[in-house]
Order: sequence, then C-alpha cells, then structure tokens
Amino acid sequence: MKLKIDRNDFLKELTLINGIVEKKSTIAILSNMYMRAENDRLYLKGTDLEVGLTVSLKADIEEEGTVIVPAKVIFDIVKVLPEGTISLWIDSSSLKIEKDGRFYSVNAQVDDNYPVIPDYDFSDNSVVLPKSQMVDVISTISISINNEIIKDKSLNGVFFDFEKENLNFAASNRHTLFVASYSGIESFFDERENFVVSKKTFLELKRMIQISSLDDELLLGRDGANIFFKIGPRVLFSRLLANNFINYRSFLNPSPEAVEVVFDVKEMKSALKELMPLYGQYSDKVVFEFENGFFTASLQDVEGSVAIVKKEVKYSGEPFKTGYNINHLNQFFNVVEAEEVKALMDRNSESFTFFQFHRNGVDYTFLINPMIL
Repeated sequence: MKLKIDRNDFLKELTLINGIVEKKSTIAILSNMYMRAENDRLYLKGTDLEVGLTVSLKADIEEEGTVIVPAKVIFDIVKVLPEGTISLWIDSSSLKIEKDGRFYSVNAQVDDNYPVIPDYDFSDNSVVLPKSQMVDVISTISISINNEIIKDKSLNGVFFDFEKENLNFAASNRHTLFVASYSGIESFFDERENFVVSKKTFLELKRMIQISSLDDELLLGRDGANIFFKIGPRVLFSRLLANNFINYRSFLNPSPEAVEVVFDVKEMKSALKELMPLYGQYSDKVVFEFENGFFTASLQDVEGSVAIVKKEVKYSGEPFKTGYNINHLNQFFNVVEAEEVKALMDRNSESFTFFQFHRNGVDYTFLINPMIL
C-alpha cells in the first residue's frame, strides 16, 4: 500500500471510525480499523461487533494494499498534522505517515483478517429519511434513553415505529417518555414495522448526517436483525436490540381532567436555572403553584434553604400545585428549540404531564410523572 490523501478528508472519516471502535476492548482487533487502498479509493472499516461503519474516500493510490491499524493512534496523529496532502505507505509490518518533515511509524497487521461487517443492497429495499429532522429528533429525545444497566435492554435504545407514511420515535428511561412523530415517509414496509436501535447507533447516525453533503440522501434498510443507514459513501450497520419496548402508545392519552398551561421556553429555562443552586441528590423536587397568569416555583434543600421564583405563564383557571424532578425537567427544556411548550397537567398530580411542541415538521411529546407533594 502506498498512497497520498488530503488530511482534512481523511480526518473527517477517521472521526467517525474512532466513534465506532472500542477504545479498551478485551478483543484487541476491535480497537483497530481496516484500511484498503484500491483503484482511486481508500476504504475504511471499524466495528465493535454490534455496530459497524464502512466509508470510502478519494485518494491518489500508487500501490494497492490492505492494513489493520490502531484507530485512535491514527486519528490522534492525523489530527495534529497541518492541512494538505499526507503520504502513507506500508514498510514491513508498519504503516508510515509523512507530512512536511513530520514522520510517524505505527505497528500494523498487513493482512485482511478483520471482522466481517454485513453489506446491504439499498437499491432494492430502502426508506428515505429526512436528514434535518433526524438530527433534530436525535438531539432532542436522546435525553430519555435509559443509561442504567437493566435486564430489559430495549430501553437502552430508541424505538422506531413505521406505520404507512408515519414514523414515530420513542425513548424511555422509566422516569420519562419522549415521543417524536413525523409524517411523510415513503416506506417499503408493507405493514407496520418497528424495531429498537441502540443508543450508540442513534448518536453515531447524527454525527454521520452532520458531516454529509447536502445532496446525499439518508437511506435506511433492514435485513432481519440488522439495520443499515447509508449517506453518500458511508454505511452505518447495527445489530438491533431485542424488541421488548414498552407499549408507548398506551401512555399517550391525557387525562380528560387535564388543564392546559403554555410555558414560554426562555422563561422556564431561566426559572429552572435560578433554582438549580439548591439542587442536590436529596433535594430534587421543584414545586409549582399555578394561578391566573403566573406560576411560583420553589426548591428546598436538605438543610432547609429555599429558592423561590415567580414567572408569567399562560394559564387561567383554579389555582393548583404540582411537583417534578427538577433534573428531568431541566434536561427537557434544555433541548427544546421552540418559543412555547404546551403542557397538559392533572391538577391532582395523579397522572402524567404532557409537554408538547412542534419543530421542523416533527411533533414532540414529553411525558413526565409528577412527584408526590
């Protein structure tokens, strides 16, 4: 292998690969990436066996060849090199990297003994997904993906639910439920289709979309227990999680007794920020008291210190009181990119509160259970 390649183009793809490979895997090969120079392209692969990424980029190939190298080491080297053309070549069992007097030699395996990443034919069965809306959805509902180690691993991912031209996404951490709904999908699925994508796949998909060209379509394909996303010369592969996700639709019915409150997002963010100095492990309950045109929010810490904030709000009706975990509420409002959020609240704090907003063609619904006052 001997080639020359643009440093910025190379670094862009290495950034994606580095997010896939395992940094401290007990299986040594999984901290490495695969490189193959062929014709006028350099092909890269990285995998942790559950998630995999294949990319290709244009290069000036003088000699074709294959090599397996430590992904993070190559990423760290290329990251500190100046812009311009980089030279790479194999000498014995090392990959050499040279740029304007800077020289590196990295131990390598000069073979193709790398884990197989499945392929998918997108020209046959695939769904075109909206790129900008997908970035919004990933950035928004990820706060409700479960991070704890639990038996039901389906909650450690995101539920994709296709039904005709509609696509719903759902994430839950057992304390909150976040649902995003988009209409206008032309799906190849004959009937309702759903599956659970891991959090890692979901977040890596966002990174892949963000560096894609404007003209590149985002395609999704499924083959049994495997899911594939393609954008331009990049394909993200993932094994699906067991589909034991909660019946999220059963929660999407507000109480008929619920009252409507409309929050100004900036005002709500300000109120929560002003209360957070007293937030702690044992002082996480923010109490809201609503009356015509105003709410008063208060938080008390374990030593008895109290913070009280009063803000305007769009509400008319009988006064009532409710409480929430301030951390869950703060996380929600920090990802809301809208001027207002409508809330459907149970005055008795016995059922979920529904926070709803619309952005960029997507309807969002965030459910949170009130705390006992």
